[in-house]
Order: sequence, then C-alpha cells, then structure tokens
Amino acid sequence: EIHERLVGSEMCIRDRDTAAKSAKDANILLNVSEFEGIDEATESLVSMSQAYKDLDKMDIIDVLNNIGNNYSISTDGLATALKDSASALVTANNDLNEAVSLTTAGNAITQDPSKVGAGLRTISLRLVGTEEAKEELSDLGEETDGMITTVSKLRNTIQSATSAATKDGKGFDIFDSNGNYKSTYEIMQGLADLYDEIVKKDKELGTNNLNLLLETIAGKNRSNIAASILQNGDMLRSVYEDAQNSEGSAEKELSLIHISEPTRRS
Repeated sequence: EIHERLVGSEMCIRDRDTAAKSAKDANILLNVSEFEGIDEATESLVSMSQAYKDLDKMDIIDVLNNIGNNYSISTDGLATALKDSASALVTANNDLNEAVSLTTAGNAITQDPSKVGAGLRTISLRLVGTEEAKEELSDLGEETDGMITTVSKLRNTIQSATSAATKDGKGFDIFDSNGNYKSTYEIMQGLADLYDEIVKKDKELGTNNLNLLLETIAGKNRSNIAASILQNGDMLRSVYEDAQNSEGSAEKELSLIHISEPTRRS
C-alpha cells in the first residue's frame, strides 16, 4: 500500500511537472507569435505535438518562430494551418520541416493560413490514393469528384502528365528508387522543379497537363493551394533548409522581447 501511494504521488508530481512545462511552452508560443490569447496558442500547440509526438514542444515552437520571422507567413499563421493539416501530413510521411515548407509555399499566393491547412490536408490525402483517404476527405466535407483511389493509377496519371517535361520522357515518379512512397513534400518539390517545363510543354503541344496535375493532386476546390506550392519551388526548398536550423530561435527572440518590453504578456 505504501508502495502504491509512492507510485501514485510520483505520477501526480510527474503530471504536474508536465502540465507546468506545457503551460510554459504555450506561453512562449504566445509571446513569440501574433496569437490573441493563450487558449488559441495552447490549442494549436497541443494539436501539433499530438501529431509530432517525437518532438519536444519547444522544437516545434523554434521551427514555427524561425520560419515565421523570415518568410511571408506569421508564426501563428503556421500554427493555425498545421492545426488542421499536421495529422494528415504525418500520416503521409512528412516531418515538421517538410510540413512547414509546404505551408509557407502554399500560403505565398493565398495569404490565408486556415485555407492552406485545409488544402494541405486535402493534397496529402489525395496523394495517398486509397478509398480510405477518399472516405476521410468526404467526412471532412471536401470534394472528392474524380479522386483516384488506386495507387497504380495515381502513379501512372502523374507520370503521364509530366512525361513531356522530363528529360528521359518517363515522367515524375511518386515512388523512390526503393519502391517506397515519397512524402507529400518530396512529391510537391519534384513537381515544382518541373513546373516551368510543364507550362512550356503545354503551350508547345497544346496539352493541359498542368490543370490535370492540379486537379489530380488537390481537386478543383483546393487547386489554388497546389498551384501556389508548385509555383514556389525555390521557396519550398529554402524553407526546408532553414527549418532545420531553428534550434534556440524562440528563446533568443524571447530574451530580446524581455530586454525591449520587460512587461509583455505572461
């Protein structure tokens, strides 16, 4: 009984410590972002940390803060988009750096993070190419007309639509050389690298492969998000590289805030 009581009290202390750290982390996110209040910051952080279970909450905040400070999307904008898309993006093999890159490039034209989050969720599920993914999209109220639900057909459609734009004429493959599915980021980066050539070949040959690609990847309603990503391939790549060098970003900004505004939000 004494042993059980000790174990119980240890668990209570551990739970209390975890809760205190979570509250502190959410407060840091609030202070380095443009969130209006602690509830929004906490909700976003909880959602992202559930998706990226292997990451410490501060690792997540560092990446959001670093990219939010250096690109045309705010820290809270990134968090808002990822609140909706993180779970689907993780399922489709995207790490946090990849997810943030897709979000930033997707937001470059639309400048509407909540729509970008919904768009990325749609794109990642459509690129999975299964009946289950279609059902999930349907349950979310997303359009599923013309959605391809067999991986082999999806692979062939994308290869066919990009064959004229590739040097070997084989088109872009959504599988890697080992036969494994590429992440959403890897697929979109590969297609973004071909974007100019796809547009050029469409004009030369009178084809409509860009539209076919956009509707295959994103459906009609979310094709503007896919287009924004494909048109910003350089940004996609640079965000991915910068996101990997984010350690300590939030604490550094927080120390500067405390120097300039000692009594800011707490």
